[in-house]
Amino acid sequence: MDRSIPMLSAFLVLTGCVSMQIDSAISKYAATAEQVELGDTKEKVLAILAPTQENVPKSARKSSDKYIKDGVKVEIYYMRSARQPDGLTTDDEFTPYVFNDGKLVGIGWQILGGPKTQGQATSDTYIQNTNTTIVH
Repeated sequence: MDRSIPMLSAFLVLTGCVSMQIDSAISKYAATAEQVELGDTKEKVLAILAPTQENVPKSARKSSDKYIKDGVKVEIYYMRSARQPDGLTTDDEFTPYVFNDGKLVGIGWQILGGPKTQGQATSDTYIQNTNTTIVH
């Protein structure tokens, strides 16, 4: 018996679970994002949005950025707000929230000059080995 078939099956099941977790987080985010307004405190914004991201696996998250610019503490938190079915985790799948000294001053990539990485939408994904071809 070829061992690649059970391994491929396990991979597809795990990939499907991760996709479902991400999709669930995206839905929760979409349902709550409108509660956030410019000028809100970081604590308020994260109290609203962070729970929507709890089930997103670490490999499918984007770490926050923090720095000081002209004496202002800048913090950027990224919320998973989209998913491309390409198997990559790219900037365009997140919405950035920019805080200056703990106050929300920007939402979205415009304030940051646009995403640095973008996914490539595909209509079909093909996985092929010598025994089978799977289209999903």
